[in-house]
Amino acid sequence: MKKIIIPHQIKPRFLATAIGLGALFIILLSLFIFDILRVRVINVDNTRRILAEQKQKENNYFGISKVAFQQGSNNKGLDLRCLTWSSKQLYNGWSDVSKDHDFFIDYYLPSGKKAIICTTPILAGALAANSQKRFLYEVSTTDLDDGLYVRIVIGLSEVRETCKLMIGSVDCMNSLLMRQAIVKYEP
Repeated sequence: MKKIIIPHQIKPRFLATAIGLGALFIILLSLFIFDILRVRVINVDNTRRILAEQKQKENNYFGISKVAFQQGSNNKGLDLRCLTWSSKQLYNGWSDVSKDHDFFIDYYLPSGKKAIICTTPILAGALAANSQKRFLYEVSTTDLDDGLYVRIVIGLSEVRETCKLMIGSVDCMNSLLMRQAIVKYEP
């Protein structure tokens, strides 16, 4: 078997290019995959108070009360709790609203736990760049225990249409989209 002979002038350039491409790949991967930025702190006590007032006002003892928070991101910054706290995802998918399909992710939040919403640098940058888009999450009570359901809505209907045109399925980017925002709670 013949050995490939690489001249000595090419070896340093090849090595530098390989290291540069590897570093670029790791940086891009971390921007899309790692949830290291805290976007919002969920005030669980205040949310429970609002849900109780809403339930009492509507006299809705058997239905599910829900509170929607549509605000800009506050409390932004790097947070190690985004890497160390627990998370329990229940479901993800696309909304059925015909005029604007939004991607949503449902999480379970156990009772008595502090919670934060963490996101990737890409989504945080997109929210900061487009002031028209608001960060929306909905909180509702559960029937089984004293925990809460948290639904994060990511308004990226453009991705759905692109997937449908290119592949024929609207779910081609779901695995990447569901990593963009995560509800983390203290262990």
